[in-house]
Amino acid sequence: MSRLGFLAVGGLGDIGMNNLVIEWGGKRLLIDGGAKFPNEDNRFAELVLPDLGWLHAHRDSFAAVIVTHGHEDHIGALPFILPRLQRSDGSAVPTYASRFSWGLARRKLEEHGVHNTDHRVLEVSGAGSPYFRLPELPEIGLRAIRVTHSIPDATALALETPVGRVVHTGDFKIDEEPVDGEHFDRASLSALGDEGVALLLSDSTNAQVPGRTASEAAVVRELETYLDRSGRVLVCQFASNLHRLIGLEAAARRHGRRLCLLGRSLGSVVSVARAAGLATIDEGRLIAPEALSSVPPREALVVLTGSQGERRAALARVAAGEHPDLSVGPGDIVLMSSRVIPGNERPIFAMQNALRRRGATVIHGKAAPIHTSGHARQDELREMLALVRPRAFVPVHGEYGFLADHAGLATAAGVTRTLVVEDGEGFSLGADGDLRREQLVNLESHYVDGSVVGRAGDFGFDDRRRLFHSGMVSVLVEATRGGSALSADVDVQCLGVFTNGGALLDTVADEVARAVVALRRDASDADVEAVVETVVRRTFRRETGKKPVVVPFIRWRAS
Repeated sequence: MSRLGFLAVGGLGDIGMNNLVIEWGGKRLLIDGGAKFPNEDNRFAELVLPDLGWLHAHRDSFAAVIVTHGHEDHIGALPFILPRLQRSDGSAVPTYASRFSWGLARRKLEEHGVHNTDHRVLEVSGAGSPYFRLPELPEIGLRAIRVTHSIPDATALALETPVGRVVHTGDFKIDEEPVDGEHFDRASLSALGDEGVALLLSDSTNAQVPGRTASEAAVVRELETYLDRSGRVLVCQFASNLHRLIGLEAAARRHGRRLCLLGRSLGSVVSVARAAGLATIDEGRLIAPEALSSVPPREALVVLTGSQGERRAALARVAAGEHPDLSVGPGDIVLMSSRVIPGNERPIFAMQNALRRRGATVIHGKAAPIHTSGHARQDELREMLALVRPRAFVPVHGEYGFLADHAGLATAAGVTRTLVVEDGEGFSLGADGDLRREQLVNLESHYVDGSVVGRAGDFGFDDRRRLFHSGMVSVLVEATRGGSALSADVDVQCLGVFTNGGALLDTVADEVARAVVALRRDASDADVEAVVETVVRRTFRRETGKKPVVVPFIRWRAS
């Protein structure tokens, strides 16, 4: 009997870039199309993408892309994935997403000039609702189930397959006080458990954190405690957290303040939500940024983007004194209602210090409960397991330790079949609930660097790292083949290296000249280049402890 196949091309063994492939009978579904931001190993890129080559090579097998929600790590790669999934006949792969999630994705697609798309609305259904069959893969039925997260329209997916029901939670927490009134759908998940679930794939981001994740309403209540101040109140948050923005507007009204939004992405999210028919803020009561200076500080609540210290974002410009519409000083308070994404600590702390030098008070999430995660902690993960009661379990979305600890929670809850896999490690599900590891697929991340997309080797990231740490030395050798030997004039230039006032460059030039003259008269360009690189690196290592990138240029003169 056939088995249902799975392959993560991102999101397992790491945070971000969530992309899960499901295969049946030679046809594939892609759950989400996420990107991630670079880490220390690939910091010279702007964005990290899944293996676009692998996706393109299998483009005619993809029946659909299904989006669980609109965060960057779930839709950020769609402008690069969808064109590569365009079929050989030129048609676009159907993409199922809620109106709001698609609105956010469409904005990205248009920015990248991607217009050949086929969007189909993914409607949330309640308990007892029928599955709809995917026209391109009718053996699989689909239902979208409401979950709560830090962005509207987050869904879990229930898939009815020939080997049993599969539930994919997407990103979730169980928020008992959702600001928009859209509650986590326990009834549908429990009903699925009653009907029988063969496999649960569940978000592992907070699998190592005990307890339950605080609700958005609790965060808004804490933020509201700062609104009685006489000075300006600034709240910096992620633009996509529309729930928090809605809560802040209501709190501002209670305290005689009006919102001012600084950061283009905030206004864009509000517009997308309004077009999708979601609850949002009253844009008619907003303070225009250019009018902010004429509004008494006591009457404004400023919400900004730039929580990660992004150089051109609103809060960084305020901190640098470069924002045209807002300056801060003594009596003002900045509430950092966001988490610090690992790797961004340095620019965030520098920005906060700059704000404090201007006299503003800065409060962050470690000092007060002014932020909460969008991901379930251990007690909520146990509740999800108790609701769904799967026969088999595979943790998704997280570093390896998160996945392993989540699998441990499942085992403790009585699930006897668990499997921990990382990107590229295929696995399959049989009709009896049997989980089996399958073929390992060699995947290679792609990167966005300026307007170019490619693999790491295409961009010379290793050379960039060496340039960053050790600098570059260029050497021009003008050589002449004399009667029985070579002669050479050498010019040395450098960037980013210690030269002892230029003296080291003279030393290098002399040593290179002696080494070139010692070569055979019939030495080739490659022979000269090799000796130049050896001498330059040896000399700099001896004098400075560094091995710079060496760029030799060879010019032969007539004898």
